[in-house]
Amino acid sequence: MRTKRLSLLAVSALLVVIAAALVTIFIVGRQTNGRGEAGMWELANPGEVSASSTSVDILVTRLECASGVTGEILKPTVSYENDRIVIRADVARTPSAAANCQGNNQVPATVTLKEPIGQRALVDFQCVDGEAVNYPVCDPLEKWTP
Repeated sequence: MRTKRLSLLAVSALLVVIAAALVTIFIVGRQTNGRGEAGMWELANPGEVSASSTSVDILVTRLECASGVTGEILKPTVSYENDRIVIRADVARTPSAAANCQGNNQVPATVTLKEPIGQRALVDFQCVDGEAVNYPVCDPLEKWTP
């Protein structure tokens, strides 16, 4: 009887460990797959940006309602075009739960560029191909122009 109880306890503990591992893999996998949830950005110090800048400091805000919390910023991705540089600043996914829409906090991040900005505009991906294309915050489209 005691052996049976210990065996049942061991199996239960193993199931809990497996379930925890699967949840961790699922959450981490979602956050590191290159795309999180939509984040919008603005320049932290627009006056410090110039054509010779090779990095920009931004403030990122989660686009969806999240009870005031933007959360972790994933590594921004940068697309270089002839007339603009498009920066995408996604945020880590959050567990799906009810949230209010009080506006989310701004989280600072630095985007390192492979080359100077030059004569190109800086643009938020969310305003070009993302979830905020028709939002008033995307007018004007450019966050910075030379």
